[in-house]
Amino acid sequence: MKKWGWFALLFFGFLIWQAWSIYDEAMAPKRLMVENALARAKEAAGLADVKKVYTYYGDEACTVFIGRTEQGKAAVVWVPEKEGDVVVKRVDSGISEAEARAILQRDRRPRRIIDATLGMEKGVPLWELTYIDAEGRYSFYYLHFADGAFLKRYSFQQ
Repeated sequence: MKKWGWFALLFFGFLIWQAWSIYDEAMAPKRLMVENALARAKEAAGLADVKKVYTYYGDEACTVFIGRTEQGKAAVVWVPEKEGDVVVKRVDSGISEAEARAILQRDRRPRRIIDATLGMEKGVPLWELTYIDAEGRYSFYYLHFADGAFLKRYSFQQ
């Protein structure tokens, strides 16, 4: 019986190790994308300290950093995955995540807000809010970063 116990423990350990290896290998491209984007953000915007990172996958993928510049100013930096201009804005030049969530709550009355992500499409900085709507559908709501104006909405049919 002791042999079976040790065998089961070894087998379970092997499964955990393999699961971790697969996960680590799957996440490597995302880590590389964030590392490359951070280098571009530091170079283009003088980003010195990062508080939050968003990865947005819209028409074109981009990585968004919220942090402080070398001058100590709070900034949001949008870095496209492929070639393109890095966009830098002051944090107070747009709406916050809490304000974006409040706008969604007021306009759509979702059952549950799942996530809020900063992103950019066609050069327009935006908030992408993911939520479950009143009919139980998985939905996306897009707001302009600068003023919270409605841009578009998608819902998946059940």
